[in-house]
Amino acid sequence: MIDAHCHLEYMEDAEDVINHAKKAGMSAIVTSIADIKDKEKVVELHKKHPDFVFICLGFHPEIMDKYNASDIDTYIEFIRQNKEYISAVGEVGVDYNWVTKAEDQLLSRSIFEKFIELAKEIQLPLVIHSRNGRDNKEGGNEGIQDAIDILKNSGCKDVMMHCFSGSEVQLKTCLEQGWMISFATVIVKSFKHQRLAKQTPLDQMMLETDAPWLDPDSRELTNRPWKIERSAEILADIKNIDKDEVLRATEKNAKRFFRI
Repeated sequence: MIDAHCHLEYMEDAEDVINHAKKAGMSAIVTSIADIKDKEKVVELHKKHPDFVFICLGFHPEIMDKYNASDIDTYIEFIRQNKEYISAVGEVGVDYNWVTKAEDQLLSRSIFEKFIELAKEIQLPLVIHSRNGRDNKEGGNEGIQDAIDILKNSGCKDVMMHCFSGSEVQLKTCLEQGWMISFATVIVKSFKHQRLAKQTPLDQMMLETDAPWLDPDSRELTNRPWKIERSAEILADIKNIDKDEVLRATEKNAKRFFRI
């Protein structure tokens, strides 16, 4: 049982979470940072739990106003220097819910492309954040499609579409590219995500929580890695297979993708 995407850096009780996850029978946690400020924290978590906590270093589009080009270049060099500890570059991508103006969206796509080139250079897979906007007056709304187009045009193959919420047509495109689709615990409540999961082959699927967000039981920041089991129950019903088969398959996929 592997949570393919969470945020231990946003959990005050990270060590307790790790210990609980081990007791719950999990074989690994993959934590992906979204902000430069958390880079040392997660590297240290991996070093402390090298066979259980695996890390991805990324740059969420939402934080682009906090950092300048020099900050990003310094961060990219940090990733290069620490690539032996890193399982993927991510989460990176585009988000038109938070980045709403055309000029900012253009810059966010440029930053995204930098991290794509970095992933190619250091030969690591990519974890992708992609989100549409709503009624943006000064920019576009089709963030998911833009992310897909950039990835395709860049010839990316080792891709995980984190917390995927695109259309069925977009899902088909991703699957045809051979990319992995990661379903978060929102699938417990979301009929749209259940429809997408029904069309996703088990060998191209991973499970994630995006914890502490997307708790299937509340709106509080109380989601935790072992709650992927709730998602597996839903998927078992959708696929008409046993829950343990879902967990075994998605664990195998995560191990292959993150090379763990």
